[in-house]
Amino acid sequence: MKNLVRLSIAFVLVGSFVGLAWANRACETPDGTFDIMVSPKTIVLSSPCDTITVHSNIPYGAVVVTSVMINDVEVPFTKADDCGDLVAKIGIDALASFLTPNQDITLTLSGLLVNGNIFAVDETVAVKD
Repeated sequence: MKNLVRLSIAFVLVGSFVGLAWANRACETPDGTFDIMVSPKTIVLSSPCDTITVHSNIPYGAVVVTSVMINDVEVPFTKADDCGDLVAKIGIDALASFLTPNQDITLTLSGLLVNGNIFAVDETVAVKD
């Protein structure tokens, strides 16, 4: 019985590590560059949603978090997601000058990596009234 419990625990642990490794690889782009996903994909200015969240595949520990910006506006909140990658949040009001109703806009996440390199990654989102 003890061997069955030990085997079950080992199976769960190994499965967890393999799952995490697979999830991290799934976040990488084929050429090893950085990528982002903006949420919401459509910004509705009349919506009660007042925050834009940008998920990336940039390792949080590789980023100088005080340097992170979206469209050259300082990002007030960053964190690591469950994969250890950078997540940035900013208020829609902070980006109001970029948000033209009924147009697509490009949001650029940029900053400094701890190795001294600069990163800049963008995604296009829609803006509605």
